[in-house]
Amino acid sequence: MRIRSRLLLLLVAIAAVPTLATGLLAWRGAERALAQAVAEQHRRTALAEAENAATHVLSLATELEGALLHQDPGTLGPAEAQEFLTRVFLRRDRIAQVGLFDAQARLTASVFVDDPEAFARQEPQFRRHDTVGAEEVADFHHRATQLLSQVPEGRAYAVSAPYLTAVRQRPAVVVAALAPGGRGGGLAAELGLEELSQRLASRGERDERVFLLDGQARLLLDGDATHAPTSEDFSTKLPAARGARHPGLGHYEENGHAWLAAYSPVPELGWVAVVARPREAALAPLHALTRSTFEVLGLTLVCVLVLAPLLARALARPIAHLAGGARALARGELGHRLTLERRDELGDLARAFNDMGHALEAAHRELLGFNEQLAAQVEERTRELKQTQAQLSRGQRLAAMGDLAAGMAHEMNNPLAAILGNVQLMLLDLPEDDPSRRMLSTVHQQAQRIATIVRELQLLSERQQPGRAPLDLHKMLHRLLESRGAELSRDGVRVDCRFHPGEVKVLGDTQALGDVFGRLLANALNALRDRPERTLSLATHVVDAQLVRVELRDSGRGIPREHLERIFNPFFTTKQQWTGKGLSLAICHRVIEDHGGSISLHSDEGVGTTVTLVLPAAPAQGPLV
Repeated sequence: MRIRSRLLLLLVAIAAVPTLATGLLAWRGAERALAQAVAEQHRRTALAEAENAATHVLSLATELEGALLHQDPGTLGPAEAQEFLTRVFLRRDRIAQVGLFDAQARLTASVFVDDPEAFARQEPQFRRHDTVGAEEVADFHHRATQLLSQVPEGRAYAVSAPYLTAVRQRPAVVVAALAPGGRGGGLAAELGLEELSQRLASRGERDERVFLLDGQARLLLDGDATHAPTSEDFSTKLPAARGARHPGLGHYEENGHAWLAAYSPVPELGWVAVVARPREAALAPLHALTRSTFEVLGLTLVCVLVLAPLLARALARPIAHLAGGARALARGELGHRLTLERRDELGDLARAFNDMGHALEAAHRELLGFNEQLAAQVEERTRELKQTQAQLSRGQRLAAMGDLAAGMAHEMNNPLAAILGNVQLMLLDLPEDDPSRRMLSTVHQQAQRIATIVRELQLLSERQQPGRAPLDLHKMLHRLLESRGAELSRDGVRVDCRFHPGEVKVLGDTQALGDVFGRLLANALNALRDRPERTLSLATHVVDAQLVRVELRDSGRGIPREHLERIFNPFFTTKQQWTGKGLSLAICHRVIEDHGGSISLHSDEGVGTTVTLVLPAAPAQGPLV
């Protein structure tokens, strides 16, 4: 056999065998480690969801027991019993109904919401509860009566099996608590499980499914909306989960795919929480490792087959020298160069080797620079996309609230006009010293305040089509500050204006934009009250000659982080004054959006707030407004 062939076989063996062996060992180790990691992650998730489900339901049972311990319903009259049930009803969100039963399991009093607007006028907290129909009330009465008669001996409460409500098909359970001391009767409440279902959906990662089974391994709640809740029975697919008393692992087949699952019993409820993921998705990193191993093996064999004929021409020092240079490059020493002075093929190879080193070094530098540039671009685009998505979502919410506000304003205008007219006529007829005049004046003032709110609701609901014209932004801001100069001086507010050099024009409606900046300035002055340092900063920037960015920053008390997502919602306000209506920022958002711009808010509690507006710049020519 020729030395060239021997060297080729030797290089193939040296390159292929270690790569294949290493890949096989790595694959086996990775398979075990990945399977253990996935199982442990699923087990922890299932245990957490089981505890959460138990807490979600049993905490209501504890609250009902506590209510019965603190108040004996048998000593209450009808009005007092109704007030007692109302307190129990409002104490917990997602309660659809609550009822009080006597020793003969007869319903003596109940609370539920069948007219949201009427209840909300009495108590705003009723908005957080579901509306029920007559059929659902009757169904609840029937289920609660049965459950109270089936409370196990030695237990003070019981929980029904989950069911879908008769009208709206919402998942719910009935929780009943017996009156203490053997008096008979008790309290029962219908608890909606939408919040629990939403949590299951939010907990599931990509390709992961989180769901709850009953004691017979039938599906109760599913975080995956693509599965029908009434069509799945896991008693045969996952038999170990049926009546499980301890956490465990399992697997099942579904639609020709194998699933890995972990389950954990829900304490005291007889349910089972299950977390499952397709085996193929769970072991996807392992498949990628297999592909990479074979790709590296193939690339190694190709390189060996290409370089072997050249290396076989000589076995002396030049080959060792070349091999040393190759090993240096493999270690990442891209600056390494060969000093082999020859005029034959080996000399050409040495010079080519050096040229390759130069090219690799240059390519490496270029690649590093490209990677840094690409990372910066990806980060910037990601940030812009998140801002755009947030603004789009906010705009959709405001549009929906605007439609609701339009209907409310339309329905309120006529009766409000009648109220104002009649009160004004009564004030004209009463003498100045009449004792009733003061009360009527108060009614008149409050009716006018309602009329102001209705006008702002109409401004929020009606999408404006302002007359667009180029206007000098700096002049507008200066006029606004001058109009508030006395108030700024009185409150000791220091104003810092950092405007873009020269004239800055935007395309918009003078009155609408002036109203926006006025509302924002009023909010800033309100936030600066009672602050030791009162600073207000105004800054303008021109972005790419097409957009103008305006920043209004104050050193006020700031806004809590948990309120920032709702800050542009109508009727949401962080002001302490009772006169705050929570409409200013919603109106500002609508006006800026109508102008083709955007508005965002950043705030640090205790430090201050920055409002950023981006408006389209006016064309180069055009009369100033």
